[in-house]
Amino acid sequence: MKQNYTPRLAPTLLLAGLSLCPRIAARAQAADDRKRSSLESTVDASVKPGDDFFAYANGSWLKATAIPAGKERWGARDEISERTRQRVAKLLDDASAAPPGSPARKVADFRGAYLNEVGIEAMGLAPLKPMLDAIERIQDKAALTRLLASEMRADVDPLNFGVYNSSNLLGLSVVRSTHGEKNYVAFLLQGGLGLPDREEYLSDEPRTQTLRTRYQEYVGHMLSLAGFDRADQRAEAVMALETAIARSHATAAASANDHNADNLWARADFVRAAPGVDWSAFFDAAGLGKQESFVVWQPSAVKGVAALVASQPVETWKDYLRFHTLDQNADVLPRAFADQALALRAFSSGQPQLSTRAQRALDATQSAMSEPLGKMYADRYFTAEQKTRVQSIVASVSTAFVRRVEAATWMSPATKATALAKLKALYVGVGYPEQWEDYSDLVVDPGDPIGNLRRVADRNYRRAVARIGQPIDRTEWLMAPQSPGAILVFEQNAYDFAAALLQPPKFDETASDAATYGAIGAIIGHDVTHFVDVLGAQYDIEGRLRPWWTAEDSVRFQTMAEPLVNQFSAYRPFPDSSINGKLTETENIADLGGLAAAFDAYRRSLGSRIKDKSYVRQHDREFFIAFAQSWRAKIGEGAMRKQLASDHAPENYRVATVRNFDAWYDAFDVVKGQRLYLEPKARVRVW
Repeated sequence: MKQNYTPRLAPTLLLAGLSLCPRIAARAQAADDRKRSSLESTVDASVKPGDDFFAYANGSWLKATAIPAGKERWGARDEISERTRQRVAKLLDDASAAPPGSPARKVADFRGAYLNEVGIEAMGLAPLKPMLDAIERIQDKAALTRLLASEMRADVDPLNFGVYNSSNLLGLSVVRSTHGEKNYVAFLLQGGLGLPDREEYLSDEPRTQTLRTRYQEYVGHMLSLAGFDRADQRAEAVMALETAIARSHATAAASANDHNADNLWARADFVRAAPGVDWSAFFDAAGLGKQESFVVWQPSAVKGVAALVASQPVETWKDYLRFHTLDQNADVLPRAFADQALALRAFSSGQPQLSTRAQRALDATQSAMSEPLGKMYADRYFTAEQKTRVQSIVASVSTAFVRRVEAATWMSPATKATALAKLKALYVGVGYPEQWEDYSDLVVDPGDPIGNLRRVADRNYRRAVARIGQPIDRTEWLMAPQSPGAILVFEQNAYDFAAALLQPPKFDETASDAATYGAIGAIIGHDVTHFVDVLGAQYDIEGRLRPWWTAEDSVRFQTMAEPLVNQFSAYRPFPDSSINGKLTETENIADLGGLAAAFDAYRRSLGSRIKDKSYVRQHDREFFIAFAQSWRAKIGEGAMRKQLASDHAPENYRVATVRNFDAWYDAFDVVKGQRLYLEPKARVRVW
């Protein structure tokens, strides 16, 4: 198992120590000048950088871009997401010509089966007959227990993605826990509801009352379409059962507490604390017969399920299972079923425009076949050379941030030592996993969409069960390469960002080093700071949920941060609204620290050219312009007001972080009297 990560040097940096012939050096310089000229040509020279650096740097884009119809905002992340969607669609189209049985062909066949509406109509409910027959054979609570257990799925993840509710009665997650474990731990989480959350069953708000009525009607319609009589009475009983399940569920806020990982139950605890279920039979049927302990994330839900299995009639449970079998497969059942499910989904979400089958097929394929599709994406769109270059940026920015931590005056010696140890041990994954999964064991039938869904779910569950107790793999990827984002896993002291995020304007393989450090380098620096700031301070180097800052550290940190809080609180997007500097504090400090580390790393990359003031000024400008352009966005008033209630400041104000950097003033001739000008003593430095 690979425990430590040592980035390789990018070819561009390897060349830095060599003596190039004049012709090659001149050609490289000319290319660099063209890139710089292109970047400078995108600014709005009518705006003074010192008045509005965001508008200055993004001038051309802002003038040329309109928020698409039906959207509230449009920015760099949206551009990347849309470009990625088109790339993935093209990959899937091309994959239909791949050799039968190959991973690419399996991906294509999965989507093809999902799209085959003619075949789906012709098959009717026949693909569900084995499942419906198994439900029909239930005659007592023992058989009910075995079936409920056999339907458990690995579709939850409380620590990495905040998925706290399973589609089935209970869900399994096998992840690293919060106590410094060296092996994967089994978690059980609540589930079993057809509506998104317990509050939809229990709230007295008019909207949720109407939703409950619509949902009960939907349950009846689905059972009636499947040929069951007395559908309305059955639906009423199913609704009553789900409402009882909801009452036992933990709230969303309670579920989001990582200290739920402290609820470790041995087998005997289930018998004592959650009577009503034969837990030995349950775990045997779930393939967990040898497992002696579980983290019970929401104990009230496990107790509630056990009581309801004991108290509710078998026939009610059978109708509940019939309905959920239909509901979970509705999108690949005949149109009468699919349309009912889509209509309820649209009403529940408040979005009357239904997604197309093509989009739903794409989404389902992304979810079910994420990794083989990710390999296809990486093979075509993210080269080994690109990965190597980004790894070199990671190494340089991380080293620069370490120097800043070493120089931090607010950290006590012990706290600083822990921070430095965490940073030294930090694993950063770039683009795609170190190792790809083997999908040779997965059967994908181009004529069997329901079977495909079930085989994928069964495979995921088997893999999760097999992982229990195995050593932690710190290089494990939790994000698909074709997902334009990044994930910080504090329990593993690991950080991954996907290939799909590494697109312009976040990362441009043709850009100069200055622009690359300003764009993706600042993002890397931002995320690295989180491992030792108030977020990372909750987890020690072993991944334990154990705060390691002292009280004095926290006070000194807050003293250093207070001017930045005030700086952001002074921004007023609207006359009646300002940014909440305290709410956005953590992210704003990460922006500040990340940009500082990226700037340090970029400056060190200049080597001996650092003495050439004109050369440095040109590259400094490029660094800051690229930073601003990586956050380009247009935001409507409604979206802006929503964002003001979040912990991330709007992009145009995040870009204003540059006003805390002396070099920015020099590069853009910012002077007193311009709106972003700060006196030198007012410029904030936390890291």
